Amino acid sequence: MGKSWQRGIVVGMDGSAQSLAAMDWAVLAADRHGARLTVLSAYAAPPTAVATALGTSIADLRSEACDAVEHAVARLGGARPGGHTVEQQIVHGEPAYMLVQRSRTADLVVVGSRGLGALDRVVLGSVSGMLAATAEGPVAVIPTATGSGDPGRVVVGISTEDAGPQLDLGFAEAQQRACPLVAVHVMETDPAAGLDFGGPNARHDVDERDQVQRQVARWAEEYPSVTRHVVFRSGNVPDALLDELEPDDLAVLGGRTHPLTVGRLGYSITDAIVRRAHNPVIVAHQQE
Repeated sequence: MGKSWQRGIVVGMDGSAQSLAAMDWAVLAADRHGARLTVLSAYAAPPTAVATALGTSIADLRSEACDAVEHAVARLGGARPGGHTVEQQIVHGEPAYMLVQRSRTADLVVVGSRGLGALDRVVLGSVSGMLAATAEGPVAVIPTATGSGDPGRVVVGISTEDAGPQLDLGFAEAQQRACPLVAVHVMETDPAAGLDFGGPNARHDVDERDQVQRQVARWAEEYPSVTRHVVFRSGNVPDALLDELEPDDLAVLGGRTHPLTVGRLGYSITDAIVRRAHNPVIVAHQQE
């Protein structure tokens, strides 16, 4: 991802405090990257029985979507994030699906986090959770209490597999935000390590650390102005990564795209962190 995002930033808006926090964060991101900002609200007809019980029509839903976008843009007071006029879009369709579609062509899609638990997520659904799991490009999930200022650090979670997408995005953000980058690798505990099978495989641990260091070094060459540090932790991956985060950090994680139906029920390390983090989290899905 380059310094200037030509394809723009799309922020999902439903009028909630979460989506307004996402909007505030997206405005700064647009300024930092010279990107066009699009404020998008999607509406879909509820089941007939629900609509009848609530006395809600499709026209009412569209009107609410329009009001949410207009209110969000009015808060800018005529400001032009990234030097561009803010684009407003009202679309008919399921919000998660419509934002997944936009993730194919935008530099970044930004949504607020509802902070739902696992059961609520299955029953009610979470746009942020589904988007983080199913998007086809980078997605930022922003908790309500997040500040809209620049982060103190960019914290990138990496494994020994190809961490190129999140390291590229993480280094680019650290450079743009003029802050250090911390690459965190969690070495999961081997259940057999404590048994009398000759002790832990020290050679394997050294190789694992070397693989991580090499990946970071490769991207550090591309971004020589960024101060970086590699941290090795052990234990449960989501817990270890969350413990590393400080209040003003930006977290960047890798993502693997899943079908939308799987994304509704799927559980992953990335999903666990997105649901529990009090920090902004960017999931670095790589576009085709």
